[in-house]
Amino acid sequence: METAFCLASCRGHEGDITDLAVSSNNALVASASNDYSIRVWRLPDGFPISVLRGHIGAVTAIAFSPRPSSMYQLLSSSDDGTCRIWDARYSQCSPRVYLPKPTDGKNNGPSSSNGPSSSSGLQGHQILCCAYNANGTAFVTGSSDTFARVWGACKSNTNDSEQPNHEIDLLAGHENDVNYVQFCGCAVAPRSSSLDSFTEDNKQKFKNSWFNHDNIVTCSRDGSAIIWVPRSRKSHGKTVRWTRAYHLKVPPPPMPPQPLRGGPRQRFLPTPRGVNMIVWSLDNRFVLAAIMGNPLL
Repeated sequence: METAFCLASCRGHEGDITDLAVSSNNALVASASNDYSIRVWRLPDGFPISVLRGHIGAVTAIAFSPRPSSMYQLLSSSDDGTCRIWDARYSQCSPRVYLPKPTDGKNNGPSSSNGPSSSSGLQGHQILCCAYNANGTAFVTGSSDTFARVWGACKSNTNDSEQPNHEIDLLAGHENDVNYVQFCGCAVAPRSSSLDSFTEDNKQKFKNSWFNHDNIVTCSRDGSAIIWVPRSRKSHGKTVRWTRAYHLKVPPPPMPPQPLRGGPRQRFLPTPRGVNMIVWSLDNRFVLAAIMGNPLL
């Protein structure tokens, strides 16, 4: 077994680090924390570049834009109910704020006649995760109000960076926290990998399959994963909306063995197993799920 040594230690956070992200050009690494801040460091020496402050809750997830012209744009989600896009190079640059619309009582999400403020976000709900699409023009978030939301990542026409931006679609279907989300087509195989099983014959079948870079997969503590597909494959500049295509439910754990005849019987039902994480396979034909209380996929 080969050994390794530490190149640099990046210090500065005052709380637990909740997520890490590396820019697409491999120049910067960002760290999110429950101290409400994001810190950005240079690779590989760990030199501090910026400290991004503005969230008023723990930062739950971060992601650099895959768009080549926006490679230093950093997306963040937070327990404060907002998500933001920052220029990761500058501490003093104001982020674009993304604020969920009131949900008008759908499912068990919040509703408000006045709408939440840009600082308070989802009024008691947290945004737990976020992820860009493959070309960096949109992103999806999951929240503790049972909803996933899709947002446009491109800069709005307004010059006011503090003016909140709202989602372009609300994905309703889960019954508990949406704790992981991912667009299709975002997993990239290593350059040295040829994916031996992905032959020319398979490519033709795959080309004609249901695969689409706009497909989204979400998972929840309710024990399910949902695959969402665009309602129209031909958006042509129009706002894309998503519909539920597949609802995958994790089977409940087996009932405990019942006592012999005459003994007391247990009458409770087993608790559904939540889904912790999901990921598309590199060829985007499969979805893999990590299930709570189960060591297997």
